[in-house]
Amino acid sequence: MREPTPRRKPAARSPRPGRPAVIDRDRIIAAALELDQDTLTMQAVARRLGVATSALYRWVGGREELLDLAGAELSRRIVPRREPTEADWRDWLAELAHAIRREFRAVPGFAARALTGGHRAAGHDAVERGVVTAFTLGGLPPERARQRWYVFATAILGWLAAEESGRFPADPPMEFDALVEVLLAGD
Repeated sequence: MREPTPRRKPAARSPRPGRPAVIDRDRIIAAALELDQDTLTMQAVARRLGVATSALYRWVGGREELLDLAGAELSRRIVPRREPTEADWRDWLAELAHAIRREFRAVPGFAARALTGGHRAAGHDAVERGVVTAFTLGGLPPERARQRWYVFATAILGWLAAEESGRFPADPPMEFDALVEVLLAGD
């Protein structure tokens, strides 16, 4: 009796001969980040890229994957390239806070979506880990540092959502640096 032949994984798709691809994952992510995250659809991204929606589905499985890719890219952009240290953990967190504000303001609806838990991005864990590490380096026990992460994230995302809505609750509006200063003050 003959041994069954093991199933081989299908080979990765190679480009078909002919015209070069008009889109790639990086262009798809860039287009997704240009659109309002609340109304982000595969059709809207396809229109933005000037391709058929069916072409987009060759690269991305659907709206949830688009949101994952957008969130992961934003996380990559905001986390400082260096690790926080005991000497500079506050500076690291301030740098992160300003990067969050800069990058999220450029993506309509992302801050409110992240604030309300509408989508947990793939890169979220790296941001959370960095913030918890920074607060731990600042002297907080890990459980308390984790709680500070929630306060830090909620305050910044809430600020950005209010700022984006145009209905900021303070008059005159509070300065972002004042918020960061309060968030980084000791116990």
